[in-house]
Amino acid sequence: MYFSRVRLRSEFIQSSQLNRVLQGNAYGVHRLLHDLFSSQQRCFVFREEIARQQLGYRKNIKGEPLYYLVSEEQPKTDNPLFDVETKLYHPKLEVGQIVTFDCRVNPVVTKNGKKHDVVMNAQLDFLQTAVQELELNVHLPVNPKKSDYKKVLLHASSARVDTYLTDKIQRYPAYAELLRQNSSLKDKLNGTIQAHIDERMQHWFTRQGEPRANAVSYGFELLDDNPGQKQFQVSGYQWHALPEKEKKAGFSSVNLTGKLQITDVAGFEQALFKGIGRAKAFGCGLLMIRR
Repeated sequence: MYFSRVRLRSEFIQSSQLNRVLQGNAYGVHRLLHDLFSSQQRCFVFREEIARQQLGYRKNIKGEPLYYLVSEEQPKTDNPLFDVETKLYHPKLEVGQIVTFDCRVNPVVTKNGKKHDVVMNAQLDFLQTAVQELELNVHLPVNPKKSDYKKVLLHASSARVDTYLTDKIQRYPAYAELLRQNSSLKDKLNGTIQAHIDERMQHWFTRQGEPRANAVSYGFELLDDNPGQKQFQVSGYQWHALPEKEKKAGFSSVNLTGKLQITDVAGFEQALFKGIGRAKAFGCGLLMIRR
């Protein structure tokens, strides 16, 4: 396996139009990176970053995209568009080893035979449950949207909703402490929703490392920071449109960071070499680790 860092050649960095075309163009970037390999099949996973954030303030380093790749095949270094730095990638792993990780994933859950975005599903699920438990359904329009549920909660009896949210947020110490300093009803609702999303994402990621019937187990478990609190953070949720495929096509991504322990070397190698989750062709799935 090979680990590579790929960025635009210096003569192209000055082209703001090229930078603008590449940034956020998951479909186009995948095709350009594919030109680095001889294989007709996708043999790599990758992740896009901003060069200045990764390399610091150096000459000719600006806001252009930079890509990390893990591939079965060594990428070509004579590409006219990219500078390619590459090295052999054979990390020494053992059961019980602890590493920090960083992974951008496309998290989905299957409901009634259909794939749903974990983050959006978690938001809607919390809002629907809150409105039902507070018996506020009568105030909803026909075929309500997510914004309708929020509106009902924010315009109901504030004391009653506040008590409900306060009770829910106590399950999440970090958010509870934050909301003690900013206790508006809107902030408390948004904070409780985010805590619920974090919980669902932690459950989703944890399942990737556990043995599962008819699914790949990636051989890891999350570590506790404090009793009952995993070393796990969720950030950077983003929707990526793919108009090249169809008008409403696209996928979501979210960044996950934390600390984990390896429980199965062969499974964990699959996570490192093949990636985790869906949308790998569009920059999701690459698991980056550090001792």
